[in-house]
Amino acid sequence: MSVLEGVGLNFDETMSGTLSRPGEAPGPIRLDMHIEIEDLHRFLLVGEHRAKVAGTLTWAPLGGALPIRDGAFCLFRPDPDSPDYHLVYDLTLTGKDGQRYSLHGEKTTRDDPGFDLLHDMTVMQASIYQGDPGTGTAVASGEIRFDLADLPAFAASFKVVNAKSFWTEVAAKAAFLSFALGTLSEEYLKDLSPTYDTGYENVVLNGSLRSSGGQVRPFFMVTGVHDRGFPWGDGELFWDVLLVIGDGAGGWLRFAITDRILEGLEIDVAQGYARYHGPVFALSQSDASFSQMRQGAPQLLKKQMRFELTFQAKECDQVGFPFRELSAHLPSWTTRLADAVHEVLPSAHPLGIWITPHAILGAGGTLQIDGEQWAVQPDTRGEAERSNWKNVREPTLLYHYLCALDPASGRSQVQIDARTLRNERLDVLKDQFDHLVGALVARVSSADVEIGPEGRKVRPLPVTGGEASDVARLTVVSPPVLQISNDQYPTAIFERNLVQVADGTGTVRLALEEKMRLLRVEPANSTATCKVAAVRGDDKFAALDQVLQKSDFGTVLNRALEASGKKREDFQIAIKPNFMFSYSKHDRSTFTDPELVDHLARRLRAQGFTKIKLVEAQSSYGEYFDKRSVKEMAEYLGYTGQDAQGPLYEVVDLTLDEHEHRELGPKLGKHPVPLTWRDADFRISFAKNKTHAYAFYTLTLKNIYGALPLGAKFKEYHCKRGIYETTMEYLAAFPVHFGLIDAWLSADGPFGVFADPGPNHTRTILGGESLVAVDWVGATKMGIDPMVSEYMRRAVERFGKPGIEMVGDESPYWPWLNVPPALTTFTNKILDGDYAAGNVFYALMANMDSERFAFKGNHLLEAGRFLTKPLRDTFFVQTGQPPTLANRAAAWLQAKLGS
Repeated sequence: MSVLEGVGLNFDETMSGTLSRPGEAPGPIRLDMHIEIEDLHRFLLVGEHRAKVAGTLTWAPLGGALPIRDGAFCLFRPDPDSPDYHLVYDLTLTGKDGQRYSLHGEKTTRDDPGFDLLHDMTVMQASIYQGDPGTGTAVASGEIRFDLADLPAFAASFKVVNAKSFWTEVAAKAAFLSFALGTLSEEYLKDLSPTYDTGYENVVLNGSLRSSGGQVRPFFMVTGVHDRGFPWGDGELFWDVLLVIGDGAGGWLRFAITDRILEGLEIDVAQGYARYHGPVFALSQSDASFSQMRQGAPQLLKKQMRFELTFQAKECDQVGFPFRELSAHLPSWTTRLADAVHEVLPSAHPLGIWITPHAILGAGGTLQIDGEQWAVQPDTRGEAERSNWKNVREPTLLYHYLCALDPASGRSQVQIDARTLRNERLDVLKDQFDHLVGALVARVSSADVEIGPEGRKVRPLPVTGGEASDVARLTVVSPPVLQISNDQYPTAIFERNLVQVADGTGTVRLALEEKMRLLRVEPANSTATCKVAAVRGDDKFAALDQVLQKSDFGTVLNRALEASGKKREDFQIAIKPNFMFSYSKHDRSTFTDPELVDHLARRLRAQGFTKIKLVEAQSSYGEYFDKRSVKEMAEYLGYTGQDAQGPLYEVVDLTLDEHEHRELGPKLGKHPVPLTWRDADFRISFAKNKTHAYAFYTLTLKNIYGALPLGAKFKEYHCKRGIYETTMEYLAAFPVHFGLIDAWLSADGPFGVFADPGPNHTRTILGGESLVAVDWVGATKMGIDPMVSEYMRRAVERFGKPGIEMVGDESPYWPWLNVPPALTTFTNKILDGDYAAGNVFYALMANMDSERFAFKGNHLLEAGRFLTKPLRDTFFVQTGQPPTLANRAAAWLQAKLGS
């Protein structure tokens, strides 16, 4: 039993200020409040900081001094629409006219620039309504302040009620003060502190329900209150309810809601109850997200839920991370001591993640959804947790959590895989630090915890690929029964899923899964959705076929065909690969695989499409070397356009194509437009998977820059017009209908767009209707925020990012090394800032297959190229030569830095 249970705390607060009614001068208002916390233990629970308010409100327009009735005060109540906290005052009173009035006031704790703590804690924005806030009529509004001169009287007013001893009285005041100061320091000192504090209470139940009509159905339910800062210390939070009920036909009825706070949700693991009265969504499919529940989605049907659940919970010894070995052998009194210290000093728990598991040995209560009522049956068992975290902000925590229940035995099995999130892969040093720490964390902070009537047992969880262990990993064996994505987090997406897992004996059970995803699938500046498929395998042709099928390529193509009103044989398709920046056919990481392009063309021809054009425009390399026209490059690299059955496509040089001049936008102006590109009924961007020294990565969006027709691209686009907005204007004028990424062999590292002496065998093909969505997935698989690219930022602003329906492999490429920001600054600001200097730089540094392409520069440049040859020999594999020692060293270094 808590030492603070039943112990109350009362204090007095006086505030004064002015309120204004429409059209009238401000008038004085005064609040004399007596605040009463009936049960301090309950008040300090995660999410529960509510107290009663009595006293008087003095305001002349309502008749002078009026008694406050049904007043409530919430300390550090989470904001439903932001990560902010509020001190909330809701006061009800009856005016002299006999009407019901209410005052709603808020103080907001938000660390704005400058020292604003005193202002935030002393200034309240208040409004008076006739009726209730939100539904009543606004009468007046203004500002009410706490005078710091009243601070001594305020502090002296604190009184502990029902204290059994002097020490209980001290503990109560210490607990309240620790909680208040700890919360404030977490907000206002977060930039100075390397750690953050948070916590949660969570309940998992599995058993059966009996309907009012006598039907008995299995159910699995999860509900939790996760405090601000969980799990990354980034200020976000969520409360949720997840529920599946057997539908009587072998399937499940799915219900869920997740939000920053859920009014009406109360959980107390120690006291053994969970209650909720509020909205819930019935799901017609298995997945939904925070943003969908906020904005609406077709698969969500809003209903009303009420449950009153009680359970018999046996508290087990605490489990500490990263101190699992220590905590596994601690005697039970250490858990009680830690709980007692945390109760008295809730913001002063030690560094680490401390979980107190509870075995739920029996549960009861009722559950109602709309008009349908269910009774929890005696076979229901489960697991509950109270957790207190004091974690470091960097490196960022990454974990995978499974909690599988066995109602028959009353046992639960929890497995936690902990690592670090390598979320800043542009910073090589920090990335390597995160990697090393992650390897350590995986060994000391991963565990298997068995929880049962007799207590808990903690065992090390074997590291994947590590030494053998007698602990069998739980394995997820099917797609989620219910998948809920908390996509409001700035750090990553936090998923809470109900899944089926197999244990070491092969027994399949339902489980709660928590995992973290880097791929953000929610829309931005768009209401559309798009399937993106990513397939990794051993057969590139089969992978491309699967991508086309899973991303609905045929549906998109046929929709465009129908819209054109043309016959298949007259329907024009333009495929834009990426090959004009290739320097050698021997480095296949720098150009779209011709065999994949041919395979796509065969697929199109088999469907009756015969007007297929393979299009590219000339690049600046043609200014330095000969034989660099599009058709010459296509022939050199193997884009033959033929197979045994006949022609596959026609190669078109967009620089030499017939064209018209058209006004395309402020940057391009009246610009030449190749007729082949203009007249295409269906345009495909078939990009190569590469890093890029200007834009961090080059994928389907950047690939369209290559379709801009002027051959002197460095002069015309880089230096004169800019490369980013010109591409957006071209895309806006001539939309691309489908995007594909050849990531079978990939070029990473700082010079990936030019060459990679040690290409990555990533063995992946990606595709989808939206170039933004496809590139979003492609960049995420590189381990970076897609918005680091100026192409992506402008594309999202102009076209929007659709909601992504991800199909297939979204795991990051491994190893992978990205471009350092300093290099992009150099290329964008220095090289593009001066055409003459930049042109000389590229003339000196550009490498080419010397057996095919002759340098066209003068003798002075030839001499300069002689001096830069050692650098080129390091990062480019030379024609007719095996990789040199420098090539191998560069490749090894990039692989090590990217692993």
